[in-house]
Amino acid sequence: MSKEVTDDRDKGISGRECVPYFDTHKGQIIFEFWYLVVLLAAATTIMFLVQFKCISMEYNNKTFVYALFGGFLGGWVYDAKWFYRVTARGKDDQYKYLWQCHKFYWRVLTPFLSCLVAFVTYIIISSGMFPVVLKNSTSAGAAFSICFIFGYFSDLVLSRLAAWAEELLPKIKKKNANSSESDEEV
Repeated sequence: MSKEVTDDRDKGISGRECVPYFDTHKGQIIFEFWYLVVLLAAATTIMFLVQFKCISMEYNNKTFVYALFGGFLGGWVYDAKWFYRVTARGKDDQYKYLWQCHKFYWRVLTPFLSCLVAFVTYIIISSGMFPVVLKNSTSAGAAFSICFIFGYFSDLVLSRLAAWAEELLPKIKKKNANSSESDEEV
């Protein structure tokens, strides 16, 4: 490997420098475990309070709240699955994933980002803008269920939304310096 490539890689921060809050992998793993437990407890508690009318709201608002929590819990399950894969290595090390401390921010933000992706996708579909029909889109249970799936597969949802947006948004023909037309997206 050339010295230039090594120098380029040394310019960024990595490892413990990227996540200075923890001295050891073990401390970070314990924190992330309890973080996931607290998120699950808080989300399910709020959902039960909404469901049993301890937090009163109109049904339409309840549908949106359930859509948000569906996406959040879908992202939480995805996050918890990866947490398990990188920490639950036994004698045979069935999973070949090693703990990567620098992915801390990704793991902490995943449920929230999944929530937003799922909720916005649900709104797009419910409004009729997306070429998909969602039966019972006003049902809180349907909103939760579809958003859970969207949250769990939020990376896939984003790639499909990007493909849809590319079809929806027209390419603008621009004249370049040679006076010939070329397709460029603006």
